[in-house]
Amino acid sequence: MALSDRLDAPDYYDRDAVGFAARYNSVSFEAVHPLLLRYLPATGRALDVGAGSGRDARAMAKRGMMVTAVEPSDGLRAIAAANSAGIRWIDDRLPHLSRLAGEAGQYDFVLCSAVLMLVPSGDLAPSLTAMAALLGEGGRLGLNLRAPRSGEPADLFFDHRDDAVLAAAEAAGLACLDWGEDDDAIGRGGYRWRSFVFEFLTKPNGETNAPAR
Repeated sequence: MALSDRLDAPDYYDRDAVGFAARYNSVSFEAVHPLLLRYLPATGRALDVGAGSGRDARAMAKRGMMVTAVEPSDGLRAIAAANSAGIRWIDDRLPHLSRLAGEAGQYDFVLCSAVLMLVPSGDLAPSLTAMAALLGEGGRLGLNLRAPRSGEPADLFFDHRDDAVLAAAEAAGLACLDWGEDDDAIGRGGYRWRSFVFEFLTKPNGETNAPAR
């Protein structure tokens, strides 16, 4: 398959943005993220990478955080932004998050939910590095992902083993604080979600992400 023919994740979700948004909004942030909730700060700056319907971004804002939401699907972003007052929305995507490059070290919590399985294996490490770069010292990254399901497009959904995720995180200066597995909160049979919480300490060379003064 030519690169130009490869199915693009934003296009995939744009095809039924209304349906996807309704499905994601049918369950609560708390039901989807029981593990991550234990590590979510009460205040500070949060970034939601691949924010989809805005469900999680709204929940973090309601808890008192200042939230930036990144979503590359035009359809999902439009629906979410219309229902997410006070949240800053940006059209950007992994693995580079290039439009946030000037905000290194400025976030206390980064959430990346149901996104990494849409990232090719070669982009896994750069994705973790890009998100780690946005965390201040002691900031936390919460993520979850699942294995591809039979019938899902093989050029869109990718399988990342736990050891690959952990190795990419460690290389980015992230220490694993906790992990777990849960059934699908929406009730889809056969879906198993793996969740991880990481803390940013220092870059591999010993530097921190302190913003330039």
